[in-house]
Amino acid sequence: MKFVLPFLFIFLFCITIDAQADWELQRDESGIKVWTKDYPDSKFKQFKTETKIKASLKNVVAVFLDIENMGLWYDRVEKVVMVEKISDMEGTYKIDFELPWPVADRVSAVRAILSHDPTTNVVRVDTNYEPGVITDTNVLLVTTMYSEWVLTPVEGDYVQIFHKGYMDPGGSLPSWISNSGVKDGPVKTLTALKGILPEYTNVDVAFLKD
Repeated sequence: MKFVLPFLFIFLFCITIDAQADWELQRDESGIKVWTKDYPDSKFKQFKTETKIKASLKNVVAVFLDIENMGLWYDRVEKVVMVEKISDMEGTYKIDFELPWPVADRVSAVRAILSHDPTTNVVRVDTNYEPGVITDTNVLLVTTMYSEWVLTPVEGDYVQIFHKGYMDPGGSLPSWISNSGVKDGPVKTLTALKGILPEYTNVDVAFLKD
């Protein structure tokens, strides 16, 4: 066994390095980094982004709980409407996307789940397309998308933010337009998130400790 464990460690380490190597750094500005990567069997790329914000975890989480105002800070989101509140930490939402002219706007429905690890105080927000919610629309329906956020409190009253996502916008949208937005959009989103934080400074989040 003493030979197997070191081999297993090296094997897993090599897999991790190889997986990281697939990501290409596209932006590194104002403390925000953005990477992109090919998505399996798709001409559209997925992205991940990281930054660190001077704020309390409660302050950041309060913004995420106000999901119906996500259009104030998330790039290309025009409007979010709750369809069903499943619990205080889970719900289904309709999202209207406003894309740059001459590209047609899109609409989608997602289920968002917020989870909290009381030991580490890490908060996750996961969203995935929710079928069957939008059955009649004149706007292009996005049916392939996912998003994940990981909010980690770190020393010095900072929150480390990790965000990853992918969307196939469907229709006749050229991939170069979408992939360009994938590089620039996360920077706009995180910059706007920083800007809106003061409006949520005094909002309480019951499940988080002081």
